[in-house]
Amino acid sequence: MANTTCHIELDTTDLARSQTFYAGIFDWTFRQFMETMVAFGSGDAHVGGLMLVDKVEPGKSPSIWIQVDDIDATLGSVKSQGGAVVTEKGPVPHVGWSAQFSDLDGNTVGIVQFENQG
Repeated sequence: MANTTCHIELDTTDLARSQTFYAGIFDWTFRQFMETMVAFGSGDAHVGGLMLVDKVEPGKSPSIWIQVDDIDATLGSVKSQGGAVVTEKGPVPHVGWSAQFSDLDGNTVGIVQFENQG
């Protein structure tokens, strides 16, 4: 469903520790997505991912990702509304495309266009 949150990403310095922590709280299940990321969810529903980083920087995590129908059009709207592109459109293997922008207050928002769309 377009224009809704499709992924929440949490930075961590220890993937195993974070998986144990969140599984104990929310009963989430995990699967390896990349060497530096595990995806998590509840049952079959995808919720987000844990991203391995050297240092967690306050204010950068968690990040939210919004599903869009047309990533290029969305980035065009961001620019026309006075926002800025932070990360240009790039491929996400087996997912589609992603990019990030900042709003008028400097908040960074991720956008995703799944490969089975436009």
